[in-house]
Amino acid sequence: MATRRLITNFDNLPNMDIGPLAQNCLTNMAGNSRYPNAKPQTDALQDALTPYQTAASVLHPTPTQTAELAQLRVVLNQSLGAVASMANGLFPTDEAALLSTGLPLSKERERHTVLEVPGKFQLTDGPQPGTLCAKAKRPPYAVALKYLYTLDATKPDNQWLTVVVRDGDALLTACKTADRVYCKVAAVGGDTDQQPYTEVLSRLVQ
Repeated sequence: MATRRLITNFDNLPNMDIGPLAQNCLTNMAGNSRYPNAKPQTDALQDALTPYQTAASVLHPTPTQTAELAQLRVVLNQSLGAVASMANGLFPTDEAALLSTGLPLSKERERHTVLEVPGKFQLTDGPQPGTLCAKAKRPPYAVALKYLYTLDATKPDNQWLTVVVRDGDALLTACKTADRVYCKVAAVGGDTDQQPYTEVLSRLVQ
């Protein structure tokens, strides 16, 4: 089953590449038996490409011509996106059919089933008495850090308190002065929820 679709956003494609890509798409779509009803999309693409190419051929454009070219580029981007969206809708799992449009597929998502353990993990005194601050470095490809903490390290993980932060420090507040808090941290964002935790650190709350 295909994991990729045609890209539908062409805003970041260099100006020198957008025209040839659109022309390649029109060439590939002409008589393409997979897309017998694509004429509205390809006609709109041709109507967008012709004035764009004319405007882009001006060697020393005035500010007005530059602004007009930018407007034409927006229309061309949208027209290419319409062809891609149409194809994605018709053939969501057929990469060959999608590639037959002459448009590029999105890159496969880089899979990281198991993330690295967060680094530089430490527990420090919190900003107020009765709190602790947990710190760790988010590893590559992680989207957040998940801290678990407890006053009883013998409890199963699902009974530890949880604090999730995108970056930076986690404030541990469910404790009081003279409590010994146990804490560990894992990265969030892998293809499984079972991410490895750091070693457990403990600290007395001030």
